Amino acid sequence: MPPPPARRPAAAPAPPAKPARAWLRPAVLALAALALFSMFSAAVGDADTWFHLRTGAYVVQNHKLPDPDPFSWTTYMGQPAYPGEEATRDLNIKHEWGAQVILYLVYAAGGFPGMVLFKACCLTFFSGMVGWVVWRRTGRFYLSVAAAMAAGMIARTAAADRPYLVTYVLMALTLWILERRRPLWVLPPLFVFWANAHGGFFMGWVLMGGYCGEALFQRMRGQPPKDEKTLWGASLLAILASGLNPSYFNVIPGMFAYQNSALQRTLKEWQAPSLWPPSWYSGLLVGAAGVLLWAWRRVRLCDALLFAVFAALSLMAQRNVIFIGLIAPIAIACYLPEWKRRLPRFAEFAVPLVLLAIAGQKIASGEAFQFRVDGWPYPAGPVKFLKEHNVRAPLFNIYEWGGYLMWAGWPELKTFIDGRALNESVFQDYMKIAYNDRDAQPLLDKYGVQVLLLEGFEYWTGKVYLLGAVLSDPNQTKWKLVYQDQTGMVFMRQPPPGVQPLDPSEVFNSLDAQCSDHLLHEPGKPGCIAGLGNLYIRLGKTDRVAKWRAAYEQIRNGSFHAPSPQ
Repeated sequence: MPPPPARRPAAAPAPPAKPARAWLRPAVLALAALALFSMFSAAVGDADTWFHLRTGAYVVQNHKLPDPDPFSWTTYMGQPAYPGEEATRDLNIKHEWGAQVILYLVYAAGGFPGMVLFKACCLTFFSGMVGWVVWRRTGRFYLSVAAAMAAGMIARTAAADRPYLVTYVLMALTLWILERRRPLWVLPPLFVFWANAHGGFFMGWVLMGGYCGEALFQRMRGQPPKDEKTLWGASLLAILASGLNPSYFNVIPGMFAYQNSALQRTLKEWQAPSLWPPSWYSGLLVGAAGVLLWAWRRVRLCDALLFAVFAALSLMAQRNVIFIGLIAPIAIACYLPEWKRRLPRFAEFAVPLVLLAIAGQKIASGEAFQFRVDGWPYPAGPVKFLKEHNVRAPLFNIYEWGGYLMWAGWPELKTFIDGRALNESVFQDYMKIAYNDRDAQPLLDKYGVQVLLLEGFEYWTGKVYLLGAVLSDPNQTKWKLVYQDQTGMVFMRQPPPGVQPLDPSEVFNSLDAQCSDHLLHEPGKPGCIAGLGNLYIRLGKTDRVAKWRAAYEQIRNGSFHAPSPQ
């Protein structure tokens, strides 16, 4: 018999990896928090923030909900425009009162800097909790940091000072409880608080449904989890406890009723998000779907269920995109195959450098740590003028200014329309008036409007609100221009004593000043140039057309200088 083959000597074991320096991982965590904080600390400036603050102040000062609505004089006019509109109105008045109180108390304690800090803390917690789930499941530190940062990139879309911040924090907290499976009995009281803070509490139902569905599946396979009864009991009690709020469970039919609202369909946040060009949202959505399909044998049922629901919701409306930030980084990080090759030692030091670069870019651009309010788009001057002259007559205002008018003008001034979306038929008439559809005057007479607080443009599209331009006609005598500046214009039927009407042509100086001011603050949205150009072409104002054509070329070349008023 041939001799047995000689054994090869065993390969020497690879030397163990050197442990990371003790300071490195704490430094990475600190830099990750700094980078996330820098993403979310823009100035207060959302148009809806103002009416949330006013509502919170009303509840704190009067110890009751603002029902019936005290802030708008048209809320209960006309007939419902679609079935269920009254339920939607009731929901919009009541469903976020707790978060509005929280926002107001934050403002009362810390002003606008406190609000920026609150917003940044909420979204940093949300993103950090995504990273915690990945670390808990995989034990891979740098992968969990990457997941938190990916969640932060999506959470930037929700970086506004609005009540939904509370829902994002409580979603992350609920996920933490469900992952740990303790303390599950905290869920019922947590949902009582959540249901009184914001109508998004039903997203917590989705989270609990995902984990309960997974427990049911395990039972069907003969492997029920030990805490199955506790999980189901706490979840069912939490759902029942959610009804202990002023709207009970009306948030569900109210959300379905939104589908019939023409007003809601006009709002950007309720539009479907675009998947092209590529973005963090579309990349994480498609990436997570691909990973879950590829690794379907290993995928936990709760992850598949949550991804399916959150993906569907995100495709319906831009305001739901953040839900992909909660589940997609977890799905990708937990089901991608583990990288087997050892990374070079210097790669560990690249992570803090990348995080520092992210924070540094935000700080250098001036987008981070803006502990202030961006008040430039709002009509502080016109509102001050009206209050100084004790104007209390029925007023027509532009939709985007309704919240600011509630904050700065109430109780002397009440809104015609505002962001709470309380009256569909009034909104339809509002659109006809603002754009002077056919003739706004009969509608103004119908409502008995005595004062017009007008902005020049809808800045997302650049369209001109034509009512102001129409009233510049010196032959019309019903309305007098009494105030104009770089934010807006005020017209009145009967000016207050001592107020001399302005020349109607001052309307165009105000339009020019408004567009110039907007371009100085947001040069990336130059639509008002086209709107003004088209208006001036129609009116035959060739000198102004030439001026704004030159301004457009300056915008394109990065050398914009505001045209001087004529």
